[in-house]
Amino acid sequence: MKFRCVHNSIRLRVRKSDLDLLQEEGKVGDTVGFGGLHAFGFCLETGAFPRIQAVFEGGQIIVRVPKAQSEAWIHSEEVSLEQHQPLDNGETLEILVEKDFPCRHTTESNREDTFFELAPEDPTVC
Repeated sequence: MKFRCVHNSIRLRVRKSDLDLLQEEGKVGDTVGFGGLHAFGFCLETGAFPRIQAVFEGGQIIVRVPKAQSEAWIHSEEVSLEQHQPLDNGETLEILVEKDFPCRHTTESNREDTFFELAPEDPTVC
């Protein structure tokens, strides 16, 4: 799983194996270590949530998706899930969860865990 962020926007890109794990265990995540006991984590989880939402707890960003919505998305050709979450300061946090496409520079063997079959035909798009 890949994590990207810019001001008030977070984006998770998930591979096929990530979605398999999400279905089996209800969550999938990763961490970035900074030495010692310091790490930054990010996680995608599914459950009895009213809507897609993001929280920051215990040093990690957790994106929560309602179980029925995640199941429908996983088994469809729909590429992304999106939510605009209001913040206390009047701003909005954009949350985007996407099925990962292969980049042009990856080898065929690296493509198998991506959603290459949903990728645009345009060769200029990564």
